[in-house]
Amino acid sequence: MDAPQFLRQLEKEIENHAAVHHPFLRRFSSEPLSITQLQTFGLQHYQLVKVFVTYMTNLLPKIPDKDAGALFRKIFDDEFGQATIFRSHPALYRKFLKALGLQDEDWGRVRLLPGVTSYIEEHLEITREEDFRIGLGAIGPGHEFSIPIMFSYLVTGFKNSAMLNDEAIEYFTMHIIEDKDHAVIFNQLLLRHSITPEDQNKVRDGVMRSLMARKAFWDGLERVVFTPVKMSV
Repeated sequence: MDAPQFLRQLEKEIENHAAVHHPFLRRFSSEPLSITQLQTFGLQHYQLVKVFVTYMTNLLPKIPDKDAGALFRKIFDDEFGQATIFRSHPALYRKFLKALGLQDEDWGRVRLLPGVTSYIEEHLEITREEDFRIGLGAIGPGHEFSIPIMFSYLVTGFKNSAMLNDEAIEYFTMHIIEDKDHAVIFNQLLLRHSITPEDQNKVRDGVMRSLMARKAFWDGLERVVFTPVKMSV
């Protein structure tokens, strides 16, 4: 199939993937959430947020297109806050954590779930060691196309909680908008590098590896966020 058809089919596959409609997300959007549950989610998810730019900086030098840096400029500007560190994505996320009553020392000493560690390690390997087409698949469709779908569940859960206002959850609402634009940027490159069956297999491999790591991440969060603590008698 040609590149545009391949990308359309790939996006449909992503839209139906277990990671983007995970039971954790469905429960998060529909069940009452305590402050402890929100804090547990927030601290684990922050570990993914603060390392995303590293994947981008690993991947960019490997892409052969001379205009890749110019295309990625918009994404980097958004990540870094459009020239002010107070609007960077990690800074906005820390505003969310503070709205949950957490302090700086809390997110610096969190014990990582295995799914968090494996997620980060998988994406570091993909962007450092693998063919750039695998990296484009993982960080493009695997991240930027899928995140608006997943974050819509999260935002619904936040809005069901009286503890969080619109300013506190800006990191998430912003990504529902921005990452749609970022996915379009990645697709400009993917249209050039999804020509042959080998190209398409590599891109899809990156997408599926990213989504499987995401599923394992949600699996772990579901266990710790929604498993009741057993009280000793």
